[in-house]
Parts: sequence; C-alpha cells; structure tokens
Amino acid sequence: MKGRQERRRYDVILSEQAERAKEKLPPAIQEAIEDKLELAENVHEVRHERLKGLPYFSLHFGQYRIAYQVDHSQRQIHVCDLGKHDEVYRRLMRR
Repeated sequence: MKGRQERRRYDVILSEQAERAKEKLPPAIQEAIEDKLELAENVHEVRHERLKGLPYFSLHFGQYRIAYQVDHSQRQIHVCDLGKHDEVYRRLMRR
C-alpha cells in the first residue's frame, strides 16, 4: 500500500508571494503551514475547498489560509498565497 500512496504524492510549489508571506510569519505558524502542505501532497486524500468566485482552493488552520491551485497533469500544487484569512482573500481579489 505504501507504493500506491507514493504515486499519489504531488509536488508543492510556493509562489514568490507565498514565500514572502511565509517568511513574515512566526516560526510556529510556518511549521503549521509546512505540516498542512505535507498533508496536501496526498491530493486524493484531502478535501479541497474551492474559494467562492476564484480559481483557487483553500486549506484552513485557525485564522490562517493557504490559497492554491492543483495541476493534475503535472502532479503539482501551486501555492499562490498564504497568511491570515482576510489578508489572503484581499490580495487574491486584487489579482
């Protein structure tokens, strides 16, 4: 079964915006983000919640959000932004 799970894993790619936002967060929050993204690598085992009116999905943990897109053909998760709920949505709406 482990081999089957390995085939399901996707690569996680952080945009420049996501990298900058992550670096500004406290270490404990950065670690929580890493844990969430590690779970997301198993794309087929995670419930993906689409953001209303936007072409992104969102992972939640407390007041923080990770906005991302999934590219099944390349087996990649593209994280476009992350941070506090209201800040992330505000930046996404400006795109």
